[in-house]
Amino acid sequence: MISPEVLRRYPYFAGIDEASLRQLAMIAEEKQHIPAGARLFSEGEPVKHLDIIVSGEVNIQYLLGNGEMRTVDTLVSGDLLGFSAFIEPYRYTSFGTTTQETTLALIDALKLRDLCNRDPQLGYRLTLEVAKLLAHRLEVARVQLAAV
Repeated sequence: MISPEVLRRYPYFAGIDEASLRQLAMIAEEKQHIPAGARLFSEGEPVKHLDIIVSGEVNIQYLLGNGEMRTVDTLVSGDLLGFSAFIEPYRYTSFGTTTQETTLALIDALKLRDLCNRDPQLGYRLTLEVAKLLAHRLEVARVQLAAV
């Protein structure tokens, strides 16, 4: 469990009521000291957590048809990883690699979906935030890939 105050620091959770925030905090944990160069996830793997970067940096990469691994975005403290925790088939759509020592807050994906099903207001708020995040990430990826 992490503190609800930790979650409150991030804009994704700003509109969530205190009771729901406490429930989210109860299904979250902190994972520290992930070294630079660690592969956090690979395209196609099941998403086990919705992650918040507490500190550090993570490159989001796509494997191109020619075999080249292309970085399309670099995420930093406060950014979310694993938005596919909300979206079927609940698999990663890219690769994620740390560029420096990184600390994450992990929210269990199965428990999160169950909580959102039981608390539709929470589910709605988080889905809106993930939709905004997706729109931004798609635009960044489009710009990066267009520069090829």
